[in-house]
Amino acid sequence: MRYAELFADALRALRGPKKEELPAALEALIESSFAISRTQFWIRKNQAIHDAAGLKRFRRAFRRLLAGEPLAYILKEKEFYGECLIVSPAVLVPRPETELLVEKALEILGVRPARVLDIGAGSGNISVVLALRSQAMVTALELSRPALRILRRNIARLGVQNRVRALAGDLFPREAEAFQMIVANPPYLSRKDWREAPASIRNYEPKTALVAGPRGTEILARIVARASRWLEPGGHLLLEIGQGQRRAVRGFLATAGLRESECVRDYAGIERVVVARPS
Repeated sequence: MRYAELFADALRALRGPKKEELPAALEALIESSFAISRTQFWIRKNQAIHDAAGLKRFRRAFRRLLAGEPLAYILKEKEFYGECLIVSPAVLVPRPETELLVEKALEILGVRPARVLDIGAGSGNISVVLALRSQAMVTALELSRPALRILRRNIARLGVQNRVRALAGDLFPREAEAFQMIVANPPYLSRKDWREAPASIRNYEPKTALVAGPRGTEILARIVARASRWLEPGGHLLLEIGQGQRRAVRGFLATAGLRESECVRDYAGIERVVVARPS
């Protein structure tokens, strides 16, 4: 069998709503299984496959992809904002929508030093990128112990040990500290959202990192209610929110003495990132 035949046979076997993404996923599996680059794959596409172990690795990984497992978990890594992060089923797969939060945070931070709190840091995708691309010193807080291990591995992998401090905790650190910025991509799905989510999410991604409660805004409400105690005067709170949640978040902000200063829409036009400041 040639590499091109392996690719074509696998592509015919795959089905899914995002068909345009399938060729890239298969290329990534082939590159990983045979330890070759994309360029090498296209150079070798008409050559016979002699790597029996690589073929076995590909078929094993392909079965997982056919079952609906996210490609990132199969490859054990995911690119986010130009950086390659370790991922596992202990953490969410980083998504493009969260890059909008990072982009806005970097815009606000500029080049000045700042202390940033990342609530529910997960894989560390937000924390690591902020540390790499700004002068921020980041406190990355994560409640899940398995996720915390992935977070610490990514901090080491990207070499930001002196800029990112990983702590175990729920929403806010135990010790009082003031931050110029608080960022959070918290759970914001309702239980109904979870039931209607694709099987690839429900079967593989951590439910506790996605589902907030019956309404979906419960964790957002808890963060907003306490944020002003940890935020310096003039500081910024950036929240990733779910579709249709902006109005509820505005209410939480008003009750907490904060005001929305901006709302960023995602690529589908959905209100996705709320920026707030003390009133």
